[in-house]
Amino acid sequence: MVINYLVFQIIVSLLIFGIIFLIGYALKDRIMHKVNFFLNPHEYLPDEQIKTLKQFYYLLLILVLFVTIVNFFFDNDIIMHNSPEFYVFNSVIDIICSMYIGINIYDGSKKSKILLVFLIPLASIAFLLFGESVIEYWDFIRIPALLYIMKILYDKFKTFTTKHNLGKSIFLLFSIIFITFILTLFVENEDPLNALVMVSNAFTSNGYAITGESVVGKIISIFLVWSGYIISGAATATLSAAILIAHFNRKLNRYDEKFENLENLIKDLKDD
Repeated sequence: MVINYLVFQIIVSLLIFGIIFLIGYALKDRIMHKVNFFLNPHEYLPDEQIKTLKQFYYLLLILVLFVTIVNFFFDNDIIMHNSPEFYVFNSVIDIICSMYIGINIYDGSKKSKILLVFLIPLASIAFLLFGESVIEYWDFIRIPALLYIMKILYDKFKTFTTKHNLGKSIFLLFSIIFITFILTLFVENEDPLNALVMVSNAFTSNGYAITGESVVGKIISIFLVWSGYIISGAATATLSAAILIAHFNRKLNRYDEKFENLENLIKDLKDD
């Protein structure tokens, strides 16, 4: 009876993942077209900032995957006991992250099919639908595949950085965040979400405290902190570019006037 119920949970979870994946994969290009149409970054940000955000995108996915792996241990109370709200949050993040990466890496090849199988968040879907069960140990089987995907993303980051001759300062930034995140987990004895909130606040000079009482409140806090950081950086870059352009335009105008005066002087001398 127990085995039958377990098989039922697995089948239902696989069906749900398969349906969402097929819908997402079929609509991927259309969704990206809509997003680019309404939120075209080239209309708001300079090219250099867009390239930096692309670097940020790869490193952010790596960080999210790492947090997902760490959460497997917290979900199973291996490190500490957590609230049901925390488990729900972890499950939702795992499903969204796995679905997004699966849709983007799948190309029909044998390699992508194998990776897709290990990306399936069986434990997270089953937990949201049926509660805790032994399916949660499937997460540990997924770890090697997730680590391999992290390597793929890092290789893409390096290729993109080299291709566009970009600096690696953002990698240093993420290294600092990554190391302090791990230290905060154990030194402060906090779960991954609280540790990420604390590191985000400390890095952006908002203190070293946990802002937000609920899981949703903490996510909003992280979103606001990093959105403000990115937007302020983009605004600073845009303002600096505008000041430099105005400065050089004034210089060019003065040079144009001097050249024009010189041409007039040469013309007068020829007439004489």
